[in-house]
Amino acid sequence: MPIFPGGKPGESFQEASQRFIHFLTDSLTFPPKAIRDGVQGKVLFSFKVNAQGRTSDIKLVQGLRADVDAAVLQNAHRMDRIQWVPGMQNHKPVSVAYTVPISFNVHTNGRETLAGDSLDRGPYQKLVLPLMEWNSDRRQIPAGKGLIYGSCIQRLGGNSSLGLGEYVRLVNVSTGKAFRIMVKPAMKSRRENAFCYALPAGRYALFIYEFPDAKWGPYQLHLENIRKSTPAQDASSLQATRFQFVVEAGKLHYVGTWNLANENQPVFLDEKTILDTRIQASYESVKFGEAKLAVPR
Repeated sequence: MPIFPGGKPGESFQEASQRFIHFLTDSLTFPPKAIRDGVQGKVLFSFKVNAQGRTSDIKLVQGLRADVDAAVLQNAHRMDRIQWVPGMQNHKPVSVAYTVPISFNVHTNGRETLAGDSLDRGPYQKLVLPLMEWNSDRRQIPAGKGLIYGSCIQRLGGNSSLGLGEYVRLVNVSTGKAFRIMVKPAMKSRRENAFCYALPAGRYALFIYEFPDAKWGPYQLHLENIRKSTPAQDASSLQATRFQFVVEAGKLHYVGTWNLANENQPVFLDEKTILDTRIQASYESVKFGEAKLAVPR
C-alpha cells in the first residue's frame, strides 16, 4: 500500500494511517449553517495514489448536502501537493484507489437541534498535537500554569478500542487557545484511565471527544461534540452549551471522572477519594489531598 509521508514535528512516531487521518481532519471545518440545521451523516470521497506517488481523481462518491460536500472536497484537494511513497506490486510501483468516509455527527435532542455556539463556529476544528502528560519526575508547576488530574471512562466501539489512543479537546475560553489531552493511552485495555496535565490558567470548555469505532471505518478517530442538552433557542452563552472548569496558576485541580461511555450523554462525577488512593503511588511528589475541586459543570 502507498505510505503517507511524515508531516509536522512529532508525527514521525505515528503510523502512516494515523498521519493520514490527522492530515484529513487538520483543516476540515463543518459549515456553520449545517451545524445550525443539525445535519448529520457521512460523506464518501475517493481518490487514487498513482505510480508516481501523486494524488489524482479526487471525486465525491456519496454526498450529504451541497455545502458539506464542498467543504469535504475542498479539504481533500489539500492532498494535491502530497508526495506519497507509491504502492508496490511485484516490486513495481502501481496505482492504488481509496474510498474515505468523513462522518459528521451533530447531535439532536428529540426533534430539536442542539445549540450551535462559538466553539462550533470558531477555528477549533483544527487538530492539534496532544500535550505531554505530567509525569512523576516533574515537581515544579510551570509559571502561569495549573495542574489538572482526573480519569476518563471510554467509549467501547464495535471492535473494542482498536488499539488507538483516545483524546479530549479543550478550549481555553479566556485565551482562545485549543488543547488536546490523551484520556486513554494507545494499546491500553483498561476501560477507565487516569490523566494528569499542566494547562495555562483560565476557564476551559470541553469541546470534542475523539475515539475509535469500527463502524466509522478502521483506524479512524470519530469526533463527537461534548455538549449539554440545550435546545438552540435556549443557548445564550457557552455556559449554557458547554461543560466548563477553571484552572488557577500554581494550583492542583481535580477535574473528576469523565464518563463518556454513552453517546451524547457525558457525565462528570466527583470520585476524588477513590482516584487519589489509586494513583498516589505513581505521582509521589503530587499532593492530591490538597487539590481544588474543579469538576466540569
